[in-house]
Amino acid sequence: MKESILTNRKVQLAFRLVTALSFTLFTAYQVYLAINIETNRIGRLIGIGFYLLITVASFLDFSEKDSAWLAHSVLMVAGLFLLFGIRLFNAPAIFGYLNFANPASVLYFAVYILSQLGTLLLAAGYLMLTVDLTQSQMQKLTVVLMSVTIALYAVCFIMECVLMIKYRMNIDLGLKSTLFSRLLYFLGFAGAAFCFMLPAPNIR
Repeated sequence: MKESILTNRKVQLAFRLVTALSFTLFTAYQVYLAINIETNRIGRLIGIGFYLLITVASFLDFSEKDSAWLAHSVLMVAGLFLLFGIRLFNAPAIFGYLNFANPASVLYFAVYILSQLGTLLLAAGYLMLTVDLTQSQMQKLTVVLMSVTIALYAVCFIMECVLMIKYRMNIDLGLKSTLFSRLLYFLGFAGAAFCFMLPAPNIR
């Protein structure tokens, strides 16, 4: 029994570590882009601030203290909603670019919609904790909600890879570095959703 508990804790730690490091490296890459690309620098800097909130939140997830979990939840929800909000400013351009006769524009539009939906679902998971549900109901709803969230981020990652490799779109400074950054993005957000389903002995 003790060995099983120890194994579970190691698995949880591994997933939380991958999530936290992914957010850290992705945020660092955004800083690198802001330094080297003058276009939309202010927007990038604002986004970096929001990613920093999520990165700090991901490290707080290592703690089993009630105060740390509360801070983790607040920072995560704040970062997610702020990211969702700032991306809304891109909506007119993305909708204007949509052309159903152009597969690349359809993929670009789909990535935007699905990533926004994934962001909302991940935030909804944290807000769901304030709803008066039984432990069984909460567990089932959490698994369904976070599984859908992970699937959305996975589909977005695949479509982004197609956009970059086949259509040469959304490439920052180089194809390999951009692909790696999108992998980090996927691992961070999908990992956050998966970690949300993991039990923490003292606080969830």
